[in-house]
Amino acid sequence: MEQDLLPKLKETSVLIMDNATFHKGKRLQELIRCAGHYIVWLPKYSPDLNPIEKMWSRVKMIRNKFRVKDIDKLFKDYCNDLFGI
Repeated sequence: MEQDLLPKLKETSVLIMDNATFHKGKRLQELIRCAGHYIVWLPKYSPDLNPIEKMWSRVKMIRNKFRVKDIDKLFKDYCNDLFGI
C-alpha cells in the first residue's frame, strides 16, 4: 500500500475497504489518512457490495479446475478462460 497504491493516488481519494483482518491494522489506516485519503468500510458479510469478490470466486473456480501450483500460471489460465488470450 505504502509503496504501490498510495503514491499513485494524485488527488484526495476514498478507499472502499472490506473487513479483512489486514485492512483493519492501525498502521495501514494511519498511512491512508496521513496521505490525505479517506476510508469507507463495507458492512460485514456483504460480498454483494464488493465487486472484487466475484473475481475471487472465479479465480478459485479456475484454480480448482486447473490445480495450478504457481501464481503466474493461475493468472495466465484466468486470462485465457476469461478473455480467450
